[in-house]
Amino acid sequence: MDTLDERLAHRMHDMVDGEPDSVPPVGVLLDRGRRARRRRTTTMVGATCALLALGIGTAATVATLPGTGRPAGTAAQEAPRPAPVSPQMKLVAAVTASENISYRMRLSYVGGLTYEGAFDPKTRTGYVRAPQDDSVMTELLINGTRYVGGERPQGELPADKTGPGETYGRYGQYPGTYDRLSLYDDGSGVLGAAAPDPAALLRALKGANATISENPDGTLHFQYGTQYRDGSTSTSGDITLDADGRIATVVLSSTWQSTAKGRLDTGTANATLEIFDYGVEVTVKRPTDVVMVRE
Repeated sequence: MDTLDERLAHRMHDMVDGEPDSVPPVGVLLDRGRRARRRRTTTMVGATCALLALGIGTAATVATLPGTGRPAGTAAQEAPRPAPVSPQMKLVAAVTASENISYRMRLSYVGGLTYEGAFDPKTRTGYVRAPQDDSVMTELLINGTRYVGGERPQGELPADKTGPGETYGRYGQYPGTYDRLSLYDDGSGVLGAAAPDPAALLRALKGANATISENPDGTLHFQYGTQYRDGSTSTSGDITLDADGRIATVVLSSTWQSTAKGRLDTGTANATLEIFDYGVEVTVKRPTDVVMVRE
C-alpha cells in the first residue's frame, strides 16, 4: 500500500498539467505532513526553548570575551525560512491527509435538505440520513452493499401525509458493490464529490478547471464557471482545514442563469459541507425488512 508521502508526491505531480519536468516543493510539504501527524508535546517544546536560551547566552558570552583578537560574532544565526508553498500544493497536502480514513459529515443546503452521516472508505461501510416532513431518507452501506429506505420522522406527521404511504423501515437492496455513499449527490459537482470522499475534492476542482488561491486568513479559495446550452453557473467557495491539516469545511456559493424556459431565470444556491471526527469507528446494522431491487 502506498505511504502518505508517496501519495502526496503523486498528487502534487498530478496538479502540474503540461509541465512534466516541474518539480513541486515535495520536501516542504512532506515535512508539513509529518509534523501534522506527529505533534510535538509541550514538554519537548519547553526543553527545546531552554536549550536555545542556553545556547544564546553562551554565544553572547564568548563574543564579548576580551583579548581574543577576533571580531564579535552574532548571538545566533537566523534559520533559513522555508520556501513558500502555493495554494494548490496546500490543497494537495490537505486532500492527501484526508483520504483512506473514516469520518463524519454534514451537508447543508440553504433552504433545502440537510444530510448527516459517517463513512469508512476502508470497509466501504457507512450511512447518511436526510430528514423530511414525512420520512427520513436513509442510505446504508455495509461492506459495499447498498440499502436505501425511509424511517419514520420524529414528531407527528403533517395532516396531508397521514394516509397510506411509505412503509417505514423497509429498504431496497441494490445489486453490485459500491465504494461510496450517494444519497445526497444532487449533481452539485464539487460538494457532491467531496461529501462521500474528501479526496475527491481535488479531482472535482481540477475537472472544473478551478482557480485556487489563498484568503488573508489562511483558508483556501476556489472559483470556476460552467457553461450550458441554455445558461451558465458561476461558483466560488472556501476550504477550511482542521488542526491536523485535513479538510474540515467547504462553503460553496453558486449563481446561475438559464433561458431554458424561453425567458431569463436567475438564482443562487448556497451550501456547506462539514467533515469531522476523522478516525471514528463506523458500524452499520443490516435492516431486517429488505426487498431486492432490480435494475
